[in-house]
Amino acid sequence: MGGLRKLGVLALMALFVTACGSDTDKITFVSEVDGDAEIYVIDPESGVITSLTDNRSTDSSPVWSPDGKQVVFVSDESGDLEINVVDTKGELTERLTNIPGDDTAPLWSPDGKNLAFVSNQDGNGEIYLMASDGGRPIRITAEKPDDSMGDWSPDGEWLAFTRGGNEEERGLWLRNPDGVNLVHLTQEEDYDPAWSPNGKHIVFVRVSDGNTDLYLASRLKDGSWQDNVELTRLTQHEEDDLSADWSPDGDNIVFVSFRDGNGEIYIMRDDGSKQLRLTTNEADDLEPVWSPDGKQMAFVSHLYGPGEIFVMDADGGNQHRLTTNDAEDYSPDW
Repeated sequence: MGGLRKLGVLALMALFVTACGSDTDKITFVSEVDGDAEIYVIDPESGVITSLTDNRSTDSSPVWSPDGKQVVFVSDESGDLEINVVDTKGELTERLTNIPGDDTAPLWSPDGKNLAFVSNQDGNGEIYLMASDGGRPIRITAEKPDDSMGDWSPDGEWLAFTRGGNEEERGLWLRNPDGVNLVHLTQEEDYDPAWSPNGKHIVFVRVSDGNTDLYLASRLKDGSWQDNVELTRLTQHEEDDLSADWSPDGDNIVFVSFRDGNGEIYIMRDDGSKQLRLTTNEADDLEPVWSPDGKQMAFVSHLYGPGEIFVMDADGGNQHRLTTNDAEDYSPDW
């Protein structure tokens, strides 16, 4: 599959990005089994599935709260895309945003007190911040090219995001949640940044000549970040590598690669060495996420046609399907 053809897959995976992990032992995901996209939770041990939303709208982008007591998600029930939260039993849903325009890509701060998200209420995509129980959102970016959500630093001191535009505008950026400091790390077509658990590195996707590879940005020895930071290239193939997720101990990175002709799950060390293929299906395997204890991964496989939620051990063993329906299941967060 060529790089340009996979841009649709990249956009889909970016839309359903899942980010901050939690302490929960369950997996939240989106399923279209009832005809529209709804949020569900599944216990990977028992296989018991709980419906968290049940409406005529499209619900997407579920992310566990750090304490595992709530799931934040995006819904178009009101007409616009808005940020909502729901408890783990699906009994109490609360809409957090109620402003003109679309609000998407919510991310919990590491302490669970705030939510960052993207809103186009001012005409283009900007990063906003609000208390996790609602309240007035505060805009922390204000430039013309659209901004896309990335990741919180583990200490909650930075938000990584990406921006489009020309060479002076595009690339990977860092912003303090108070909107003060701004660091322009890269100036290429970069997206999907994910912070290492120790806060020293950011893995991200770079698009070059229609192809995507994974790169690593690292902070300086004094712990600071600088403009045009030195980079380490982790993958280098004619086909795309993307959708990286750090292991909880920070030693390994799981990612999706199309180097074998279709999307497969790979793992590598944090320096790009020892790249190992974990799945060997003829259909696409996508969206890998680690379990909180680092012993397993959840992912989406199209082995049986529509996407289903699978789990496997961290070494690729014991692969098995959790969902078994004829609809699309996607966007797992563990």
